[in-house]
Amino acid sequence: MLMMLGMVSLLAGCATSGRNFDPGRLSALTPGQSTLDEASYALGAAPVMLYGQNDGGTLALWAFKATFVTDGLYSRKQALLQFGPDGRLVRLVDTTNVLLEPWERRKLLGPPPVSLDGPAGAPWIPVPDAPVQ
Repeated sequence: MLMMLGMVSLLAGCATSGRNFDPGRLSALTPGQSTLDEASYALGAAPVMLYGQNDGGTLALWAFKATFVTDGLYSRKQALLQFGPDGRLVRLVDTTNVLLEPWERRKLLGPPPVSLDGPAGAPWIPVPDAPVQ
């Protein structure tokens, strides 16, 4: 009986927010190929927020938080993905409490920038530090 009361009081303090998703399936996504619908299917949930970008692309946030004892014990995970104007995955922007193997993270970050050119195609030249006086 005492154990049953303990379980009931523990469950009474439980709360969740967001949509539970499977971060282990992020590696199934491929930049330049995967769409938002394919990402939602692979992760097992739709994103909780979509942020429109000026270029016509979208940032999609998957987030889930479970609180087991009010503000005492909780679990949180998030993944933020960028999709281009064509609806295809550009790259992984950020994660919280999502473990990825180094090869998975490199794959999801997408290709490196093509060049480091400055404005109007001018070559990028690092500026040396000013001497200390």
